[in-house]
Amino acid sequence: MSETFTAADLEPSADDRARRRRSILDRAAAAVAALAAGVVVGGMLALGACAAPMVFSMTPAPFSGNAMGAAFARFDRIAIVASAVVLGAEMVRTWLARRHAPSIVARLRRFAAIFLAGSTSVLALYVTPTILDLHKSGVRRGEGPEGARLEATHKQAETLGKAEVAFAALALVLHVATLRSREDEEDEDDLGPSVGLPGPDPEPGSD
Repeated sequence: MSETFTAADLEPSADDRARRRRSILDRAAAAVAALAAGVVVGGMLALGACAAPMVFSMTPAPFSGNAMGAAFARFDRIAIVASAVVLGAEMVRTWLARRHAPSIVARLRRFAAIFLAGSTSVLALYVTPTILDLHKSGVRRGEGPEGARLEATHKQAETLGKAEVAFAALALVLHVATLRSREDEEDEDDLGPSVGLPGPDPEPGSD
């Protein structure tokens, strides 16, 4: 038997190339998801924690409400796109890891992506338009039945906004936390998807 090595012996195998492609796609999806989630966190903090208090304290009603309502409405569209990107990246990462049982952290990451998409959708499609309509009708918070409704809707928007930030931050952290090194991926692929499962019983008479 010849023991002469050739250049072909040093080239990566088909399994190695497939593993490398999965690793690159997984890292790319995680990076995109982290960036998109960061947009949601940063935007909500900038608007809710920085811009809104200053606008409402320095600008008289109804101009303050109209201005912040328009700003939140525009950001809601950005947040929906960003949450859709996070959800899409999660689907990619889930598909790439389909041969292995998902960990608790990976499952939590998926729920964070789903709840992020849900909270941004409710806020953008129902809550913010309701606030804008009430402001356009001349309703002021706390004045009359419509004012009470506006106050309640504002509180609902604040709650959903906090949830949006929490889910986006959680998704960002978990996407980074679930990145695996190539060595870990190679070890898992070498072990295969059926680690710990008993093999077939030996045939009678075989040792």
